[in-house]
Amino acid sequence: MRMTCVCVGAVCAAVAGGVFADEGPDEALRERTGGLLTAESFQPYADEAEVFGSGPYPSVYVRGSAALVFPFDTEVETISFGDDVELNSKIGVGYSVGVGLRLGPGPNPADPGVGYRFEAEYAQRFYDTDSLINDDGDTVADVDGDIEISMFMGNILFDVCNEGYRGYLGFGAGIAMVDAEIEGTSDDDTSFALQIPIGVEIRVVDNVWIDVGTRWVYIPGIDLNTDIEELSVLTADLHVGVVVEF
Repeated sequence: MRMTCVCVGAVCAAVAGGVFADEGPDEALRERTGGLLTAESFQPYADEAEVFGSGPYPSVYVRGSAALVFPFDTEVETISFGDDVELNSKIGVGYSVGVGLRLGPGPNPADPGVGYRFEAEYAQRFYDTDSLINDDGDTVADVDGDIEISMFMGNILFDVCNEGYRGYLGFGAGIAMVDAEIEGTSDDDTSFALQIPIGVEIRVVDNVWIDVGTRWVYIPGIDLNTDIEELSVLTADLHVGVVVEF
Protein backbone atom coordinates (compact mmCIF):
# COMPACT_ATOMS: atom_id res chain seq x y z
CA MET A 1 0.00 0.00 0.00
CA ARG A 2 2.83 2.34 0.88
CA MET A 3 4.53 1.54 -2.43
CA THR A 4 1.31 2.30 -4.33
CA CYS A 5 1.02 5.71 -2.67
CA VAL A 6 4.63 6.48 -3.52
CA CYS A 7 4.05 5.59 -7.20
CA VAL A 8 0.86 7.65 -7.39
CA GLY A 9 2.63 10.57 -5.76
CA ALA A 10 5.51 10.35 -8.23
CA VAL A 11 3.14 10.35 -11.20
CA CYS A 12 1.25 13.35 -9.83
CA ALA A 13 4.50 15.21 -9.23
CA ALA A 14 5.65 14.54 -12.79
CA VAL A 15 2.37 15.78 -14.25
CA ALA A 16 2.41 18.82 -11.99
CA GLY A 17 6.00 19.53 -13.00
CA GLY A 18 5.00 19.48 -16.66
CA VAL A 19 2.08 21.80 -16.00
CA PHE A 20 4.20 24.24 -14.06
CA ALA A 21 6.77 24.11 -16.86
CA ASP A 22 4.04 25.65 -19.03
CA GLU A 23 4.25 28.71 -16.81
CA GLY A 24 7.74 29.45 -18.18
CA PRO A 25 8.66 32.43 -20.37
CA ASP A 26 8.02 30.77 -23.75
CA GLU A 27 4.51 32.14 -24.26
CA ALA A 28 4.81 32.16 -28.07
CA LEU A 29 5.67 28.46 -28.12
CA ARG A 30 2.72 27.53 -25.89
CA GLU A 31 0.34 29.57 -28.05
CA ARG A 32 1.67 27.93 -31.22
CA THR A 33 1.39 24.43 -29.75
CA GLY A 34 -2.09 24.96 -28.38
CA GLY A 35 -1.12 24.30 -24.74
CA LEU A 36 1.17 21.36 -25.47
CA LEU A 37 3.42 20.64 -22.48
CA THR A 38 6.96 21.91 -22.92
CA ALA A 39 8.61 19.09 -20.97
CA GLU A 40 11.55 17.49 -22.75
CA SER A 41 9.54 14.45 -23.85
CA PHE A 42 7.15 16.74 -25.75
CA GLN A 43 9.89 18.72 -27.50
CA PRO A 44 9.62 16.88 -30.87
CA TYR A 45 5.94 17.85 -31.06
CA ALA A 46 6.73 21.45 -30.15
CA ASP A 47 9.44 21.63 -32.83
CA GLU A 48 7.03 20.26 -35.43
CA ALA A 49 4.42 22.84 -34.48
CA GLU A 50 7.02 25.60 -34.72
CA VAL A 51 8.04 24.54 -38.25
CA PHE A 52 4.53 24.10 -39.59
CA GLY A 53 2.95 27.14 -37.93
CA SER A 54 0.16 28.67 -40.01
CA GLY A 55 -0.10 32.13 -41.52
CA PRO A 56 2.37 34.58 -43.13
CA TYR A 57 5.08 36.33 -41.14
CA PRO A 58 4.86 40.15 -41.30
CA SER A 59 7.85 42.49 -41.31
CA VAL A 60 8.14 46.24 -41.85
CA TYR A 61 10.81 47.57 -44.20
CA VAL A 62 12.17 50.84 -45.52
CA ARG A 63 14.06 51.35 -48.75
CA GLY A 64 15.79 54.04 -50.76
CA SER A 65 17.36 54.12 -54.20
CA ALA A 66 19.02 56.35 -56.79
CA ALA A 67 18.30 55.93 -60.49
CA LEU A 68 19.17 56.79 -64.05
CA VAL A 69 16.00 57.77 -65.91
CA PHE A 70 15.61 56.77 -69.56
CA PRO A 71 12.75 58.72 -71.25
CA PHE A 72 11.16 57.17 -74.32
CA ASP A 73 9.87 59.11 -77.32
CA THR A 74 6.26 60.02 -76.55
CA GLU A 75 3.59 61.68 -78.66
CA VAL A 76 2.95 65.32 -77.87
CA GLU A 77 0.64 68.03 -79.11
CA THR A 78 2.36 71.29 -80.02
CA ILE A 79 1.29 74.73 -81.20
CA SER A 80 3.51 74.72 -84.30
CA PHE A 81 3.44 71.06 -85.41
CA GLY A 82 0.13 69.70 -84.12
CA ASP A 83 0.24 66.10 -82.92
CA ASP A 84 2.37 64.60 -85.71
CA VAL A 85 5.62 64.73 -83.72
CA GLU A 86 7.24 63.04 -80.75
CA LEU A 87 9.27 64.47 -77.91
CA ASN A 88 12.87 63.27 -77.73
CA SER A 89 14.51 63.69 -74.29
CA LYS A 90 17.88 63.13 -72.65
CA ILE A 91 18.78 60.61 -69.93
CA GLY A 92 18.01 62.00 -66.49
CA VAL A 93 18.31 61.13 -62.82
CA GLY A 94 15.92 60.30 -60.01
CA TYR A 95 15.45 58.82 -56.58
CA SER A 96 12.75 57.06 -54.59
CA VAL A 97 12.03 56.20 -50.97
CA GLY A 98 9.44 53.80 -49.63
CA VAL A 99 8.06 52.06 -46.58
CA GLY A 100 6.13 48.83 -46.67
CA LEU A 101 4.76 45.71 -45.04
CA ARG A 102 6.11 42.38 -46.25
CA LEU A 103 4.29 39.10 -45.61
CA GLY A 104 6.95 36.45 -46.01
CA PRO A 105 7.03 32.66 -45.90
CA GLY A 106 9.09 32.59 -42.68
CA PRO A 107 10.07 34.68 -39.67
CA ASN A 108 13.52 35.39 -41.16
CA PRO A 109 13.48 37.74 -44.19
CA ALA A 110 15.92 35.39 -45.95
CA ASP A 111 13.73 32.28 -45.52
CA PRO A 112 13.10 30.69 -48.95
CA GLY A 113 9.64 30.83 -50.47
CA VAL A 114 7.12 33.24 -51.97
CA GLY A 115 6.17 36.47 -50.22
CA TYR A 116 4.31 39.66 -51.07
CA ARG A 117 4.46 43.30 -50.01
CA PHE A 118 2.34 46.42 -49.76
CA GLU A 119 4.35 49.60 -50.21
CA ALA A 120 3.94 53.38 -50.14
CA GLU A 121 6.48 55.22 -52.29
CA TYR A 122 7.57 58.77 -53.04
CA ALA A 123 9.77 59.36 -56.10
CA GLN A 124 11.19 62.22 -58.15
CA ARG A 125 12.62 62.23 -61.68
CA PHE A 126 14.44 64.97 -63.56
CA TYR A 127 15.35 65.09 -67.25
CA ASP A 128 15.78 67.55 -70.12
CA THR A 129 13.92 67.73 -73.41
CA ASP A 130 16.09 67.76 -76.51
CA SER A 131 14.07 67.98 -79.71
CA LEU A 132 10.88 67.22 -81.58
CA ILE A 133 11.13 64.37 -84.11
CA ASN A 134 8.80 63.07 -86.82
CA ASP A 135 7.74 59.49 -87.50
CA ASP A 136 10.97 58.87 -89.43
CA GLY A 137 13.10 59.94 -86.46
CA ASP A 138 14.24 63.17 -88.09
CA THR A 139 14.53 66.31 -85.96
CA VAL A 140 11.94 68.94 -86.90
CA ALA A 141 12.69 71.41 -84.10
CA ASP A 142 15.06 71.86 -81.18
CA VAL A 143 13.29 72.12 -77.83
CA ASP A 144 15.04 73.47 -74.75
CA GLY A 145 13.13 72.26 -71.72
CA ASP A 146 13.30 70.73 -68.26
CA ILE A 147 10.83 68.23 -66.83
CA GLU A 148 10.47 67.40 -63.13
CA ILE A 149 8.13 64.61 -61.97
CA SER A 150 7.02 64.00 -58.37
CA MET A 151 5.03 60.83 -57.66
CA PHE A 152 3.10 59.34 -54.75
CA MET A 153 2.54 55.63 -55.44
CA GLY A 154 0.98 52.60 -53.82
CA ASN A 155 2.62 49.33 -54.89
CA ILE A 156 1.99 45.63 -54.46
CA LEU A 157 4.95 43.35 -55.14
CA PHE A 158 5.41 39.58 -55.23
CA ASP A 159 8.83 38.14 -54.51
CA VAL A 160 10.57 34.76 -54.56
CA CYS A 161 13.45 34.28 -52.12
CA ASN A 162 16.13 31.58 -52.04
CA GLU A 163 18.05 32.83 -48.97
CA GLY A 164 20.75 34.80 -50.82
CA TYR A 165 18.62 36.44 -53.51
CA ARG A 166 15.08 37.73 -53.81
CA GLY A 167 13.49 38.50 -57.18
CA TYR A 168 10.36 40.66 -57.37
CA LEU A 169 7.69 41.84 -59.77
CA GLY A 170 4.98 44.33 -58.94
CA PHE A 171 2.40 46.88 -59.99
CA GLY A 172 1.86 50.42 -58.75
CA ALA A 173 -0.69 53.20 -59.17
CA GLY A 174 -0.85 56.73 -57.86
CA ILE A 175 -0.64 60.40 -58.79
CA ALA A 176 2.12 62.39 -60.51
CA MET A 177 2.80 66.12 -60.47
CA VAL A 178 4.67 67.20 -63.61
CA ASP A 179 6.46 70.57 -63.76
CA ALA A 180 7.72 71.53 -67.21
CA GLU A 181 9.70 74.48 -68.49
CA ILE A 182 9.61 74.59 -72.29
CA GLU A 183 11.51 77.35 -74.13
CA GLY A 184 11.45 79.55 -71.03
CA THR A 185 7.72 79.07 -70.27
CA SER A 186 6.77 77.07 -67.17
CA ASP A 187 3.58 75.22 -66.31
CA ASP A 188 2.50 72.17 -64.33
CA ASP A 189 -0.27 69.60 -64.22
CA THR A 190 -1.31 66.52 -62.24
CA SER A 191 -2.34 63.14 -63.63
CA PHE A 192 -2.59 59.52 -62.55
CA ALA A 193 0.50 57.34 -62.89
CA LEU A 194 1.13 53.63 -63.38
CA GLN A 195 4.34 51.69 -62.89
CA ILE A 196 5.79 48.17 -63.05
CA PRO A 197 8.72 47.47 -60.70
CA ILE A 198 11.03 44.56 -61.62
CA GLY A 199 14.26 43.62 -59.92
CA VAL A 200 16.37 41.45 -57.67
CA GLU A 201 17.59 41.99 -54.11
CA ILE A 202 20.91 40.58 -52.89
CA ARG A 203 21.20 39.76 -49.18
CA VAL A 204 24.05 41.42 -47.27
CA VAL A 205 22.90 40.21 -43.84
CA ASP A 206 19.57 38.69 -42.78
CA ASN A 207 17.64 41.96 -42.84
CA VAL A 208 19.68 44.15 -45.23
CA TRP A 209 19.48 43.80 -49.02
CA ILE A 210 20.99 45.55 -52.03
CA ASP A 211 18.22 46.33 -54.54
CA VAL A 212 18.97 46.41 -58.29
CA GLY A 213 16.11 46.81 -60.74
CA THR A 214 13.97 48.92 -63.02
CA ARG A 215 10.66 50.74 -62.80
CA TRP A 216 8.60 51.36 -65.92
CA VAL A 217 6.50 54.50 -65.45
CA TYR A 218 3.61 55.81 -67.58
CA ILE A 219 1.87 59.15 -67.02
CA PRO A 220 -0.70 60.17 -69.66
CA GLY A 221 -2.52 63.40 -70.48
CA ILE A 222 -0.37 66.20 -69.04
CA ASP A 223 -1.90 69.54 -70.18
CA LEU A 224 0.54 72.45 -70.36
CA ASN A 225 0.31 76.12 -71.27
CA THR A 226 3.61 76.12 -73.20
CA ASP A 227 4.75 75.48 -76.79
CA ILE A 228 3.99 71.84 -75.92
CA GLU A 229 0.29 71.77 -75.06
CA GLU A 230 -0.11 68.11 -74.15
CA LEU A 231 2.47 65.59 -72.99
CA SER A 232 2.61 61.94 -71.99
CA VAL A 233 5.51 60.47 -70.00
CA LEU A 234 7.01 57.03 -70.51
CA THR A 235 10.27 56.26 -68.69
CA ALA A 236 12.31 53.29 -67.50
CA ASP A 237 14.51 53.71 -64.42
CA LEU A 238 17.66 51.72 -63.72
CA HIS A 239 18.09 51.95 -59.96
CA VAL A 240 20.36 50.75 -57.17
CA GLY A 241 19.24 50.96 -53.54
CA VAL A 242 19.12 49.46 -50.07
CA VAL A 243 16.26 47.63 -48.29
CA VAL A 244 16.26 47.25 -44.50
CA GLU A 245 13.68 45.01 -42.78
CA PHE A 246 12.65 45.12 -39.12
